[in-house]
Amino acid sequence: MKATIAKMMTTDKQARILYLDNTFMMRELIGERPIHPVCAEALAASFTLSSLVCGLLKDGQRLSIRIDTSVPSAYIHCDVDSEGNVRGYASDTFIKQKPVTIPELIGDKGVIRITKDIGMGAMYTSAVDMPHANITDDFSHFFLQSEQVETFFRYDYGTDKNGNVAFSRGMLFQLLPFAENGLFEKWANRMDESREKFRTASLPMDPQTLNTLFPDADVMEFGTVRLFCGCSKDALIGLLFGLGMEELNQAIDKNQEIEIACSTCGKTYVYNSRDLLALMGKG
Repeated sequence: MKATIAKMMTTDKQARILYLDNTFMMRELIGERPIHPVCAEALAASFTLSSLVCGLLKDGQRLSIRIDTSVPSAYIHCDVDSEGNVRGYASDTFIKQKPVTIPELIGDKGVIRITKDIGMGAMYTSAVDMPHANITDDFSHFFLQSEQVETFFRYDYGTDKNGNVAFSRGMLFQLLPFAENGLFEKWANRMDESREKFRTASLPMDPQTLNTLFPDADVMEFGTVRLFCGCSKDALIGLLFGLGMEELNQAIDKNQEIEIACSTCGKTYVYNSRDLLALMGKG
């Protein structure tokens, strides 16, 4: 599954803008396993904002981004790289939460941790608190505190009557060195005033639409982000041994299927009696 990211520059050449519509990608990711609606939105927000950061990475750079909530072992983890490969998942404890709002889910002890692979096997980790407890503003806070760069993020998310993702769109705005005073606030206010434009089910990713959404910016190029985990049916089949030989033999005798979910991306793989026989050397 792929999504397009638009890389833009303001017409005055003083700021960069990254815009991502990953609606279909989020529909697939969220639909992999049952999850509370508020937790689903938090996962989608974290994944989308992390994906936007791909557009800031230099060749060969990789980031691991983790959002820790106030509940021990309840977290979201995302990996992104300069090639546009992205993956994200939530811990089992996170998925079991049933919050009313995202701030309740994050709590007052939330932390964003970003680990950067800076080459030659060296890793650098920054950890910043989450005073807003809403993920989006906390990403902006992270960049200001850790990178000393004025950056703001926006995220728009909605579901249809069946609970499926109807739209998922993120935007990153970052000042370039020597930008004039007041530009940051000007664009932040403008984006807040035009939020409804981004909250429609159908919004093409083409130059004409982007010129309407961002009238004072020029599209420099389009990039691609790809949902990537690396799991496969063959890679996870060994986990079936954890069920024990007795249960595996019973499944074979009763011609039952067994499901295994990837702990990273949540994708479920189904193994039938033929798969089990091959696993046990009886096929």
